[in-house]
Amino acid sequence: MKTLKDVLPTEFMGGEYVNDKARKHADVQVTATHDPYNGGLRWPGSHKNVVIWYELANGKAVGWNENMSRGWSFPVITYKKDAR
Repeated sequence: MKTLKDVLPTEFMGGEYVNDKARKHADVQVTATHDPYNGGLRWPGSHKNVVIWYELANGKAVGWNENMSRGWSFPVITYKKDAR
């Protein structure tokens, strides 16, 4: 099974993302992938530009947020499957 660091871009593991909150979940298994732009579930968090997001085995979800003016961010939320 893939972990979060396997599915996010290689830049996630260094540089400006070295202190990102999502980094502490880098080795956690991804249990589901959602692509809201191709019929997948909408990101349940507050960020508006999440192009893909991942459910993790530890009950968290991490989004890949692409903001044209700010660049990438990787928001982390506690995810409850029944909140869909």
